[in-house]
Amino acid sequence: MAERVVLLSIPQLRHKDVTPGALASLDRMAGRGALAELVPAFPGLAASSFATLMTGTGPYEHGLIGNSYYDRAEGRVRVGPLPDSVVQAPRLWDRLRAVKPGARSMLWFAPNFRGATVDLGAWVESDWQLATEPPALAKGLLDRFGPFPSPVSRGEPPRLEVSTWLLKAAAQVIADEQPTLAVVRVPYLGQVARRFGPDGREAGRAIRELESILAPFLATLDRATLTIAVTESVTTPVSGPIYPNRVLRGLGLLALKPDDKGGLAIDLGQSAAFALADHQVCHIYLNDPDQAATIASAFAGAHNDGVDTVAPGAARAGLGLDHPRAGDVVLVACPDRWFAPDWWLTAEEAPKSSGLGSALISFSTDIPLDPTHVKGSLGAPPPNADYLGVIVASQPNALGSMPQVSARDVAQLVLRNWEKSSDLT
Repeated sequence: MAERVVLLSIPQLRHKDVTPGALASLDRMAGRGALAELVPAFPGLAASSFATLMTGTGPYEHGLIGNSYYDRAEGRVRVGPLPDSVVQAPRLWDRLRAVKPGARSMLWFAPNFRGATVDLGAWVESDWQLATEPPALAKGLLDRFGPFPSPVSRGEPPRLEVSTWLLKAAAQVIADEQPTLAVVRVPYLGQVARRFGPDGREAGRAIRELESILAPFLATLDRATLTIAVTESVTTPVSGPIYPNRVLRGLGLLALKPDDKGGLAIDLGQSAAFALADHQVCHIYLNDPDQAATIASAFAGAHNDGVDTVAPGAARAGLGLDHPRAGDVVLVACPDRWFAPDWWLTAEEAPKSSGLGSALISFSTDIPLDPTHVKGSLGAPPPNADYLGVIVASQPNALGSMPQVSARDVAQLVLRNWEKSSDLT
């Protein structure tokens, strides 16, 4: 068994993309190791998908129903990035220490990082400043690799530059510190797929560009290291938004109030119902439980355009979303649609401040307010085999004999490396 494991979590990594003409480095790794289809987690959203990969269970247990949730006790929306403390199941690095006492873990640019009990880590604060664990690590990385790439204007963010920087820095820290487990998230493909769509010219170029930075990173890893690359989530092409809060407003269930700096904000306490839209998943929270049937009927009937699934109450268990943080009614979009948060009908009604209004907008900074900029979305189950994920391992026995792996299997597959070695000692 390998002494060290490097686990790459890659949004938008698809089975069909691991070919000699695209991600050749992963194709070569599969040739000497193993490859299997991967069924992505549901919901296929950054925070919840990553939590599923790291805990081996679903949101019904780990509690991350998406990138944000409404905290009923506090009466506020908790938006990402969420702290590690909100994850309610043991993480991979916690379970590793139980199997291999003294093991050191590294967590690199992952969702839900703050407060994680790892030895090494890096993330970016809301002002795009690099932060690390231990704190002194940041200075050495900045001295060696230069400033962390950040937007210089309101234009396109430096997507490729970010993934390039974080992979170079990760390779250096892995070489210097030799952690037992290193979890590295590589966001580039997912960022491009959401902005430009998961197929077509931009997506093809993104795969080639990822290969140009992924191949050098993989080349720095010792062959004795077990390297596993896994799909975190998959984006599908979308044609337009669904506006659940506007539907609730039309039903007379959404209470609005003046925003501090202009426009209208949702009054969460006075609304009979409000919607927390999260890409292709929407949680509708009720202050008036008697409205559940009315809302479910509305989205299953007159307002069902683009809505694939309506799950009120106990029906949420069929989606694996039977958790207290979930909405009282959960909606899942058709693969070619997505949920927008808008409750305003005119530009004058749109909230102008960063207060309550934006709490429902900023849950996902990847969705701009202009729906014409959204060409891909994620969260719903993959519509066909073209959107299945993949898991690639550098050693032939790492995946067992499974031709298809569930996202919930990944943590145990990683742990099995050390569990087997501990059985021999």
